[in-house]
Amino acid sequence: MSETIHRLPKAKIQKDALSWFFWTLPVAAVALCAWFLLHDFVFAGPTITVYFQDAQGLQAQNSMLKYRGIRIGDVESLKLTKNGQTVSVKVKLDHSAAEVARAGSTFWIVRPQLKLGAISGLQTIVSGSYITVQPGTGPRTNVFNGVAEAPIVPIPGVNITLLANNLDSLENQSGVFYRGVQVGEVTGLHLDENARFVVVDARIRQEYAPLVRADSQFWNAGGINAHVGLFTGLQITAESASTLVSGGIAFATPVNYGPAATNGSIFALNEKPDPKWQNWNPYVPLVQAPEMSRTNSSMPQIGSQIGK
Repeated sequence: MSETIHRLPKAKIQKDALSWFFWTLPVAAVALCAWFLLHDFVFAGPTITVYFQDAQGLQAQNSMLKYRGIRIGDVESLKLTKNGQTVSVKVKLDHSAAEVARAGSTFWIVRPQLKLGAISGLQTIVSGSYITVQPGTGPRTNVFNGVAEAPIVPIPGVNITLLANNLDSLENQSGVFYRGVQVGEVTGLHLDENARFVVVDARIRQEYAPLVRADSQFWNAGGINAHVGLFTGLQITAESASTLVSGGIAFATPVNYGPAATNGSIFALNEKPDPKWQNWNPYVPLVQAPEMSRTNSSMPQIGSQIGK
């Protein structure tokens, strides 16, 4: 009996190579799920909401948030708010861009734009509109109000106000010129409280601030100036090529100039220059900008009287 049992065949177990292949499928599925969980909840950045007056050009699951030319987030959804006045745009930030979600960050949409004398955002014709940001440094937050245009980067200098009868071809970021050299730019345009004048806010860059004096004279340098002389004939001049289409402001300072202009100084913006202004050629050392603080006087310094 024992011999019979001893002679019975024994089962031999062999592992088929295909069995390893079948086991890899569920293991790979688990690993993939784990990766998605890590990507969405551990390594992903916060989701922020940006409210825009107009989200034209943006597409959910397609448009991006960019900073310094690289993608740092994606637009997840677009939704009209209950009052119908703004568009709620949800953006999922990358983990590396989490610091963007701070108070003071400014968001705007980059679109192809054709303005008088300026073309911008041409790359969006192919890639589509996208959101970009100027990061802030405040406390963390997930809700922001977007702006319509890119904010003007603050540059050290003297901020002055010009009063004009008409806007003509001036626009934001039109240049301010001294002897044909751009020394500043327009930072804002609006009507005064009585709607009598156009208020032009301008900034003169710090290195050129000593050129602006209390008795400096400003005029609209946009377009073409034509002069007919008895012996010289027709003369056509322009401040620069850019002012032909985008407008500009020029100014001159007399030889015996007065005190330096300070923040808040007000000047008249004349429609045309007096010929003698263009012959002024003062010696002004460009060493440092005048004091940046506002005068303690309750009334701003007046550079010249506004003509009727």
